[in-house]
Amino acid sequence: MLSKKERKVMRVLYLRCSDKPSALVSPQSIKNHCEELSIPEIEGIVKALSQDGYYDLIYSERQGEKIYCISFSEKGKGFLRSEKVFKRNLAYRFGLTFVFALLSFVIGLVLKAIF
Repeated sequence: MLSKKERKVMRVLYLRCSDKPSALVSPQSIKNHCEELSIPEIEGIVKALSQDGYYDLIYSERQGEKIYCISFSEKGKGFLRSEKVFKRNLAYRFGLTFVFALLSFVIGLVLKAIF
């Protein structure tokens, strides 16, 4: 399960690499999409996601700026699908909780009327 910050960074990387086998991404371009994150946080998250097997990561440098060369693995390519499944499961759980709360309320009213 990814944290909120990891999901944000992963979405940015996925959008940059979705139609290509690999892409070059700078920490600053990620920061432009995730403004609440600092560059050291982004670097740590990118490294952690690579270690988790979402993509292969190669560090490079272009005109003195750090660049990531990212190639998604099968786990990384399935990221959007897993996000959709997570949201669907969350909605299902909220719905089920609401139904049971409503059922408990109705049963409470019935018992109150009987006794």
